[in-house]
Amino acid sequence: MSSSSTASRLEALQGLIGAKSAVRGFSRPDSGAHAVLLYGLEGSGKRTLARELARAWLCKANTGEGACGVCQACQAFDRGNLSDFLKIVPEGKSGIIKLGQITEGDQPGDRAFVPLRSFLRTGPLLAKAKVVLIEQADRMNASAANALLKTLEEPEDYGKLILTTDSVGGVLPTILSRCVAVSCDLPVDRDPDVSEEAWALARGAPGKAKAIAANWDAYRDLLGLVDTLLTAKPHLALALSERFQEIAEKLEEDENAQKRQEQSEGLRALAEALRYRGAPPAWIHRVVRA
Repeated sequence: MSSSSTASRLEALQGLIGAKSAVRGFSRPDSGAHAVLLYGLEGSGKRTLARELARAWLCKANTGEGACGVCQACQAFDRGNLSDFLKIVPEGKSGIIKLGQITEGDQPGDRAFVPLRSFLRTGPLLAKAKVVLIEQADRMNASAANALLKTLEEPEDYGKLILTTDSVGGVLPTILSRCVAVSCDLPVDRDPDVSEEAWALARGAPGKAKAIAANWDAYRDLLGLVDTLLTAKPHLALALSERFQEIAEKLEEDENAQKRQEQSEGLRALAEALRYRGAPPAWIHRVVRA
């Protein structure tokens, strides 16, 4: 079996028994699925599943086992230059998917986009289908979500959509009802290459646990901050705030990240650290709201 085939790539993923089975079924040419939503915790593996499903739908040599990994479409997809594949992600300082990414209109940010509906207006050039991957689908604003509904209600025969989200409750119910929703279940056993602390902070999500392990110095500092925070006096608030800002910068791997994005990642990590240290629920809720 080729190491680039869908089957071999799915086998390499830890856990996700139900989700991998579903993706194998959707990968078959006769599955009939045109819109799939993969949801689960950050780092659960849903992005990898989404890419494997996209490869299978794009592959011209797919005979029922998924992507072959060697045809022109597969090779172009793996190089990142397949014209029949479109990825949509949140943009700008606010991290929102806006109307201009779904249909013609004002473009978000400073760079030009091919809107989803324009992309699907014509058939595939090289691949078997045209595939759109929308990451963090819960980040669509109301205008974008309503525009996407029109495509979901009247799909093109050659058009396929894959959505992913960490927060399925944030996806518009009308969008959810028009997709096949797949839960990305977590593995039962801990990855032996990851410490128990990193695994617990990631809530058992393999990808997130590995990311935490790779940046353990920052997370160790964060746990130290939480231990101090839980017993600190009010007059230490400013010093702790400054310390949190420093840790948030370490937690953000993207050197080009905006300050708001750094704080968002830091706050998410802080909430998990508070949960892990057994902080009162009220503390965690305040951080989540922030």
